[in-house]
Amino acid sequence: MSNILLSSRAFINKNITRSFINLLGNVDFEIDQIVIIVNSVKEGKNHPKMIELQKTVQALGFKNVILFDALADNPIILENAKAVILNGGYEFLLLDNLKKAGIIDFLQKLAIKGKTFYGISAGAIVLGPDLDLYDELYPEDNINNDIDMTSINATGFRIYPHYDAHLKLDGHLQETISNFEEKTGKSITRLTNEQGILIRNDEGILIGPDK
Repeated sequence: MSNILLSSRAFINKNITRSFINLLGNVDFEIDQIVIIVNSVKEGKNHPKMIELQKTVQALGFKNVILFDALADNPIILENAKAVILNGGYEFLLLDNLKKAGIIDFLQKLAIKGKTFYGISAGAIVLGPDLDLYDELYPEDNINNDIDMTSINATGFRIYPHYDAHLKLDGHLQETISNFEEKTGKSITRLTNEQGILIRNDEGILIGPDK
C-alpha cells in the first residue's frame, strides 16, 4: 500500500495541500511528527529553503516538524514520523547521500508499509525507480559519476517536475523526453509548476491548481 504525493513545488496550491493532509488520515497536530529530509542540498538543515519548508508545514498547524539529515540522524525518526517529506534541490546529491546513509531500502520498505511520503521536485524524482532520464539530460549534475541510477522505487512513476518552466528554456526538451520514452519504454509524467500527482497503490491522480 502506497500513500505518496509528488509535486514540482511545495504546497503550491490548496489542492496539493489538501491532498497531503488527506493522506495522513487522523492527525494529532500537537504530537505527530512531520520529517523533512534535507540531503538534497549541501547546506542541509541550514539551507534557507529547508527552513522555509519547515515553517510552511508548521503554518499548517503541525507543532512537531523535524529537519532530518540522513548522514547524521537516527533513521528511527523516519519510522516514527507521520509523514516523510523529501524536499527539492539536486536529485543526484540526494540519491548519493541516501545511498551513503544506507537507507534506500529502509525508505522503500516504509513506503510499501503505507508511510506517507511527499516528494518535491528532486525529492519527487528520487522517490521513483531511477534517475536514468536525468543522467541523459543533465550528465553534468552526476558529479560523482554514478553508474547505478536505481533510486528509492517507492513508486513506479517517473517524474519530470517544472516541465512548463523548463520547456520555455529548452525548445528541444519535449522531443528529448519523448525520444527517451520511445528508446527505453519508460513513461515520464511531466508536471508543471502548479501540478502534483497523488499516488495510492501505484495508481496516480493528477492534481491541478485551484479553479
